[in-house]
Amino acid sequence: MLISMAVDFRHANVATRERFHLTDARIARLEAGNLHADVREVVCLATCNRSEIYAWTASHDPATPAAFDHAITAIARAWMGNKADAKALLAIAQRQAGLDVARRVLRIATGLDSQVMGDGQILGQIRDCYRRASQTGAAGSVLHRLFDTALRTGKRVQTETSLTGGRRSVGAEAAATARDRFGNLAHARLVVVGCGKTGQSVARQLNKLGARDVVCINRSTKRAQQLAAEIGGRAAPWEALHVELAMADVAIAATGATEPVVVASALRQARENCGTSTYPLLLMDLSIPRNIDPTLHGVPGITVADLDALHLPVLQAEATRKAAAPAAEAIVEAELESFVEWVAAAAAREAIRPLAQALTEICRRELTFAAGDAVADHATDRIVAKLLARPMTKLRTAIAHGEALQAFSVTLESLFAGPPIPPEPPRATAGARRPPRTSRNR
Repeated sequence: MLISMAVDFRHANVATRERFHLTDARIARLEAGNLHADVREVVCLATCNRSEIYAWTASHDPATPAAFDHAITAIARAWMGNKADAKALLAIAQRQAGLDVARRVLRIATGLDSQVMGDGQILGQIRDCYRRASQTGAAGSVLHRLFDTALRTGKRVQTETSLTGGRRSVGAEAAATARDRFGNLAHARLVVVGCGKTGQSVARQLNKLGARDVVCINRSTKRAQQLAAEIGGRAAPWEALHVELAMADVAIAATGATEPVVVASALRQARENCGTSTYPLLLMDLSIPRNIDPTLHGVPGITVADLDALHLPVLQAEATRKAAAPAAEAIVEAELESFVEWVAAAAAREAIRPLAQALTEICRRELTFAAGDAVADHATDRIVAKLLARPMTKLRTAIAHGEALQAFSVTLESLFAGPPIPPEPPRATAGARRPPRTSRNR
């Protein structure tokens, strides 16, 4: 059974998402494989707007509340590391099972469920989380198939629809907000804090919108210098962060820090030293956990906009892409049907596995005896496939009609699983030499 647990921007504000954000340490704990016995596979997705876990469990019945609750509780405890925080997570997290989980993953991959509809960065984030789970061995055959399907679906939507046209990332929307505030960015000083993917997107978009004075700051000075050279801006050292902010009109922060890098006391002191205490400064925070000290809200001259504050302009920008949503939805449903068919076939294959193994063993032994290994291997696969074709079709139809296969699987297991059947002794053939008689036989 597919299950999921999520904390996202639709149901949790930025402070809540920050509290339950999937850090690297939490992901490592979840992917270590020490969850509930029923949880067989796990993939974790962490972005600025969502923290989600997808899992495959041994239970194949979404209508079994006990198995579902036990697995979800185990995931929550591994996520948070202790019972008290796990209880708080369970109180606010969204939970889904079965087909709804698969549909959710595909919709996220296409950008249909992003804060910015058609978000251009989400597909790469899906790819990264899937790659990590694959490398750690946390993803198995079912989640491999699901995320392969999700990546294919996302690419189809990008190439076959206009859903991803125009501005489609939080970084691009932040740059547009800066332009809307000043009208002409050519005369504004802008600071980009963090030169990763989001920071690069912001800087490039600011450059496209006419910004000429862009300061790039990053813990790795080399990365800041590379981005500054690309957009014709200037790199500044990390130690000069608060001074550069004090002299800026707009600053956009997007780093991977786990605590604020823009500190209220340091920024107030820098503004006093630079004589800019009364100058307006727009700070935009695109990170989870937040990079900008929340206590800067309300400081004279400073406006702080976090991801929640950016939600309204994001929604307005979505209107231009909504026309493409029906086509994207159709692609999602088509790919979802393909995934469901694969899962049904996989369940049928698992149910019939004992019979397939018994048939394979018998065919290979008998054919090897009659014709040798080379012929036996090829002929066995063909014979078993033909024998099982009709049962497989029947089982897939039964699954499609909602019939359970547990009893059938148990019956086949009891009939055909077990120790291998001992080989028959060699049979004498015409013309074969008889064994020599012993003195006792005379």
